[in-house]
Amino acid sequence: FLAGMELLVMSPGGLRTPTMVQGFWRLVAQHKATLVGGVPTSMGAVLDVPLDGADISAVRAGITGAALLPPAVGERFRQVTGCNLYEVYGMTEASGLIAYDPFAGASKAGSVGWALPYTRVEVRRLGADGHLGEACETGEVGVISVSGPHVSPGYRNPEHDAGIFDGGMLNTGDLGYTDEEGRLYIAGRSKDLIIRSGHNIDPVMIENAMAEHPAVTLAAAVGMPDAYAGELPVCFLMLRAGAAVSDAELHDHAQRTIGERPAWPKQFHIVDAIPMTSVGKIFKPALRCDAAARLVSAMLREQHQLADAQVQVSAGGARGLIVNVTLPAAAGAALPAVSQALAGYLFEARVVVA
Repeated sequence: FLAGMELLVMSPGGLRTPTMVQGFWRLVAQHKATLVGGVPTSMGAVLDVPLDGADISAVRAGITGAALLPPAVGERFRQVTGCNLYEVYGMTEASGLIAYDPFAGASKAGSVGWALPYTRVEVRRLGADGHLGEACETGEVGVISVSGPHVSPGYRNPEHDAGIFDGGMLNTGDLGYTDEEGRLYIAGRSKDLIIRSGHNIDPVMIENAMAEHPAVTLAAAVGMPDAYAGELPVCFLMLRAGAAVSDAELHDHAQRTIGERPAWPKQFHIVDAIPMTSVGKIFKPALRCDAAARLVSAMLREQHQLADAQVQVSAGGARGLIVNVTLPAAAGAALPAVSQALAGYLFEARVVVA
């Protein structure tokens, strides 16, 4: 859909460059851009930049993709530009684009529209063995699969194909569902689900609710290890410049705006920056490691009086997280008790004495 268009690339770093974020609206006005876009985190950043008189009347629509769009960002885009922010969905393994919300129609919040021609998109149930099963019913959340002539036959190293490429079908790893009109909605990554005592919690529900708080500019929810429930939801937050909010206010907001009680975050962590990938997606493995490190450090400090113990957490291993604890030499006698305490969690724990 770029035929006959002129494309403006702002810089090699795009909206990962702070100068480009600050100058976004000036460039839009200067070049009379009609379609503007970026990943949701970048769009949220530029929408915090005042127009300062920039004439953006040429803008007809916005485009976003690569990650889920918080409703608050879409609404803010409409307030600033008077136009809709449309979502698209794609993957490199499917030659880029898979589905898009047609610009000629009214956008539907949360939907990435319909599949492209010659593209078959199905939402399928995930079996207990990790394989995809039957197609889901309308409105039922499952894993999105894609097939068509544009889907890659596999990776250069066939060892990486398992569970992703199967007989011409691509397992995207994305959760989604369809509505009565056949529109596709993205519901997050299957690996990002927070499983609390067998209850599947969609982190997007938490993130969208917390992004509505006037002090919050970005929210990311992940599972924190818990000895009883397996995981508990926690939420990392970046605040707007000059904003302040108490922990009690955040919990109150969550309880008023998140319909599922099990999804109410147990903890909020206000941070200066949330880790991102090179294309502007929230990097949740780093946040899961951070949440686990905070949990273990607090347990060592409060239950074992080991404030000097060193905790390092990395993604990987058979259980997804590897927790390395180094006790000071003077606390060697605590090693059995610490090892036993950590054995109650789902992560892999290694305890040594310096």
